[in-house]
Amino acid sequence: MSGSENVMIKCLLVLSVFNTGLSLQERITVEDKRNKNNPNMKNGKWIWGYEDANGTAAPPFDISEALIDNKQHRNPCAPHYPPLPDFSKPGRRISETKCLEYVWEVKLEDEKYKRNWSCLNFIQKHPLSKFKPQAGVVGGYRAGPGDFPHMGAIGWLAPNGSWIFKCGSSLISPKFVLTAAHCSRASDRDDTIADPVPKIVRLGDKSILDADPEAFRMKPIESKIINIIVHPNFTAPKRYDDIALIELEEPVSFNDYVRPGCLWSRFDTSSLGTEANVTGWGVVETLGRTVSTELLVGHVDIVDSEKCNSLLSPNCNRNWCGIRDTQICAGKNDGGVDACQGDSGGPLQVNMSLPIRDQGHMHYIIGVISFGIGCALPDLPGVYTRVSSYLDWIEPIVWGK
Repeated sequence: MSGSENVMIKCLLVLSVFNTGLSLQERITVEDKRNKNNPNMKNGKWIWGYEDANGTAAPPFDISEALIDNKQHRNPCAPHYPPLPDFSKPGRRISETKCLEYVWEVKLEDEKYKRNWSCLNFIQKHPLSKFKPQAGVVGGYRAGPGDFPHMGAIGWLAPNGSWIFKCGSSLISPKFVLTAAHCSRASDRDDTIADPVPKIVRLGDKSILDADPEAFRMKPIESKIINIIVHPNFTAPKRYDDIALIELEEPVSFNDYVRPGCLWSRFDTSSLGTEANVTGWGVVETLGRTVSTELLVGHVDIVDSEKCNSLLSPNCNRNWCGIRDTQICAGKNDGGVDACQGDSGGPLQVNMSLPIRDQGHMHYIIGVISFGIGCALPDLPGVYTRVSSYLDWIEPIVWGK
C-alpha cells in the first residue's frame, strides 16, 4: 500500500464512543424515529437485498424474523435468546445463507443493545422490580465495531519468539479464513522467521505490534492454525488460482471487532459500484520498504479485465501472461493507492448497506490480493483472485455442503 503524501490513507478500526446528551427515554425515542424513517424498513420489517447482475433490483432477502420485538416481553430485562432462523432455500448458495446468518447476528446485537437501554430505563421506573439486570450487561458500554472486522493478520514465528505478520486474510466463518495461496508458506531462505509455515491468525486488532499502547481498548484474538488448504490448481511461482483456506484450531466467537465478511457470489460486480477498498499492514513506502504497523485502507477503482490486460500485457512472462476470468483488477489510473508487499492475501472488498444503524460494518469480499507490477504505479492496477470463481471449492470445505 502506498505512502504517497498526496493520498490520504486512513487507519482502520476507528472506535466510536457512545456519548450523547440525551436522557435514556429521549435516546430510545430518537432511535424509534430513526427506524421509522429508515429506507431499509418496510411495514415494521427489515428488508435487505442487492441488485442483480443487470443492475436492477433483485427480490430482497426478507430478514424480518431478525427484528426482535421488545413488546413481546413486558419486562425488557427478561432473558431473551431467539433461535437462529433457517435462511436456506432452494437455489440459494450456502455462502449466501451464511451471509444472511451473519447479518441476522449483527441485527440481534443491535436489538440487545436497545434492550439494555430499555432495561435500565425500566429499572429506574420500577426500582422494586424483581427483575434485575445481569452483571456486565446493562449500561452504555458499546463502542463502535471495527471498520473491517473480518480482517486477519497471518503470523510467522520469529527466532526470538515474537510474531512477524507477512500476509493478510479474511474471516469467512468461525473456523476459516480466506487468503492467497502464496501466503501458505514463506521462503526457506527467509532468516527472519523460525519456520516457513505460518502459525497463527490474529483477528480484531488494528496494530500488529505486540506491545500496542492502545491494546487495552480491545483484546485481539490469536487463533492457532491447524490446517492450510491451498487450491489444487495453484503451482508456485505461477500467478493463477492464488487462493487458500486456513483452518483455525478453535471456532472464533464474534464480537464488535471480529466478524466474518460475506463472499460475493456473482461474477459481475457492477451492482456494487465501481469502487472497492483494499486493506492491509504491508509496505507503505516503497523506496525504503517501510511496513505499516497499523491497519490501513485504500480506495481503488475496479478495472475492466480487457483494459487491465492491455495495461499489463507488456509484463507477460512464464508465470503470468494475461488476466483470466478467475482474476479481477483494481487500482488508480494515476497510481498512489495500491496493495503492496505484506498486504497479500487480504481482501478486496465493498461495504455492505446494512439495515442496521450504529452496528459497524460488514463487507462483500470480491477479491483476494494476489500480485502487482510494482506498487501504486500509474496505469498498473493490482491483480486479485476473483472470489466468486472459487465458491464451488470453498463452500464444501468451510461449511461441509
